[in-house]
Amino acid sequence: MPLRKNSFKVIISIILGIAAAALLFSGCAQTVVQKNGRLQVIGTQLCNERGEPVQLKGMSFMDIAWFGDYANPECFKWLRDDWGCTVIRAALYTVGDGRFRASDEEDDMIKAVQAAIDTGLYVIIDWHILYDGNPMEYKAEAISFFKDMAALYKDTPNVLYEICNEPNGDEVTWSGVIKPYAEEVITEIRKIDQYNVILVGTPHWSQFVDVPAADPLDFDNIMYVNHFYTGTHGSDVRNRIDNALQAGLPVFISEWGATEAEQNTGTWVFPVETFTWLDFINERGLSWANWSITIRKEPSAALKHIAASEGGWDLGDLTESGLLVRSLIRGQDTSLVLFADSFETENYSAGRWDMQDATINHDEASEGYAAALLKKQSTLTKTFSTKALKNIRLQFTYKTEGFSAGDYIDIEWFDGNNWQQLKKLEASSGWSEHTLSLPQQADNNARFQLRFVAGFSGQAASASIDEVELIMDRLN
Repeated sequence: MPLRKNSFKVIISIILGIAAAALLFSGCAQTVVQKNGRLQVIGTQLCNERGEPVQLKGMSFMDIAWFGDYANPECFKWLRDDWGCTVIRAALYTVGDGRFRASDEEDDMIKAVQAAIDTGLYVIIDWHILYDGNPMEYKAEAISFFKDMAALYKDTPNVLYEICNEPNGDEVTWSGVIKPYAEEVITEIRKIDQYNVILVGTPHWSQFVDVPAADPLDFDNIMYVNHFYTGTHGSDVRNRIDNALQAGLPVFISEWGATEAEQNTGTWVFPVETFTWLDFINERGLSWANWSITIRKEPSAALKHIAASEGGWDLGDLTESGLLVRSLIRGQDTSLVLFADSFETENYSAGRWDMQDATINHDEASEGYAAALLKKQSTLTKTFSTKALKNIRLQFTYKTEGFSAGDYIDIEWFDGNNWQQLKKLEASSGWSEHTLSLPQQADNNARFQLRFVAGFSGQAASASIDEVELIMDRLN
């Protein structure tokens, strides 16, 4: 089982940081930037300084001003060493709280970029147009900002510039608005920084990446941005990417999510669609950054609110999106932990449990400081689609108190039509750890559910459940 105690988190984070720094400065290990140097675009491919193809994979930060505590060297080291990230996208929202705010927060960008430099990661400086829609609205401010960034980082190979995140609006066309904006901003950047790669947003929230093929920009080291969310966007957007590549446009996936684009829905991750998308972009060697490192309560957030700002996260600190994307960055197809809950949030909503008469045990836990507590007639149910997944395993710990003869905990799973018993647990002597394999019928099951049922005869009986994980392999 992964360690859960907060004290261990800090120790592990410190040890990893010291070890990474020692390797970095001893010359025993090279960072991705040391290996590849200044990036360049050759044809449709992002390449290193030697002209060899490069595929960057990493995470976007939701907002380095609002959630700036996470944009620090310790967090970046954790993303580099534990997740395997090679790029960080630092999003600076241009508009928020009903006002233009980017000029007030330039220091937050500098802090984030320096953290990436310190940890040997590539970093995307993202001028995060969203609510403003039309990049021309704050063009003068964008030029001033990127002139400052270019002056600071013209000799720094870590840096890529993203000059307009998601242009949007019916009137915000490529040839009429986005291209003229890009030409002015890029011209000013190139007066100072002639080489670092520049990413350019495309129409309709950067989903129409093929449109610029009819009227491309005339600059070197330029890539065109595509964004997608796997629960919303499908083959039509993939076809546009292929059309762009076939027309000779280099494409960079600077933002994608394993959820729906609308973040206020009840559905969280879409594993089937996510695997389809990642196979597609990996086959084409496209670089990408997932949305996002944040504790904000939305499906695409990678972190639960208990996740420490310095990294060192246990699997229970990650959301379903964070767990899935971490596995994808690490290149895992087997032993994917796609759900984990150590109940350290001290509620059930973070794990999306359907609970009946279950509470939180604050007095004792297998690890950490909280566990699920079942009393008489309590149930704890988790819904999780296993589509495109196989070899489902359930891992957990449990402890009982006050059990009488005949008391038990039933672990059941739903096959799509009926509940099936997986295991009946009797009284334990202290915390007991279990790993249970589900039958093959649980594989590839869109209606899969799991539940713990308290079969107690009296009010004095209770059972604590902790460190719950669903582990599975990808169905090829």
